[in-house]
Amino acid sequence: MENNKIIILIPSYNELPTLKIICNKLLKLKYDFLVLDDCSTDKTDYWLESKKINFIKNKNNLGYEINLIDGFKHIIEKTKYTHIITFDGDGEHKIKDLIKVIKLIKKWQFDLLICNREKKNRWSERIVSLLFKLKYDLEDPLSGFKVYKVNKLKKILKNIGKNYFLTDCIFYFKKKNYKVFNYDIDTIKRVNSRIGNNFLTNLKILKCALLCIK
Repeated sequence: MENNKIIILIPSYNELPTLKIICNKLLKLKYDFLVLDDCSTDKTDYWLESKKINFIKNKNNLGYEINLIDGFKHIIEKTKYTHIITFDGDGEHKIKDLIKVIKLIKKWQFDLLICNREKKNRWSERIVSLLFKLKYDLEDPLSGFKVYKVNKLKKILKNIGKNYFLTDCIFYFKKKNYKVFNYDIDTIKRVNSRIGNNFLTNLKILKCALLCIK
């Protein structure tokens, strides 16, 4: 089996309290990781610099999708990692699950692994998850905790849009008959969400359901 080289991408926007906890744990574990600071105003960049943590700070707030897509491009163009793990900076995901998932990379053969949260944060997420389960036999497409095989991600990256919270990655991976699996994880209830829970947010999430009728 190929030698796996893994990097963790952490998109973050004004999430410094939880980001500190995550980064300090990752530093102790000696994992490679890169923080994608989406033009935070809470001095995230100053703290990252003080800790000598690798990060990219956007000059403008790009939003969740573009921030991650730019991070993918950076990894693909400038490094030789075989797998990218996305892991949100808001503290919802647990480091113990990250450790388990990294071990799975060496055991399972997959191109995309979706970490299925036990509890979804919004009613719209539950609906979209059900539709993806019916269409693709996959749950929680909106999970921010995923593992991508870089050589497969590279082939579909140009098709990814900015209106689907990266759920369209699943559509294109399935279209190419790549290996996509779920893995159940536990989560920590978030106090605040960077994308909110208003009408427009739920409407955008529901648009992801369109990927089930293409």
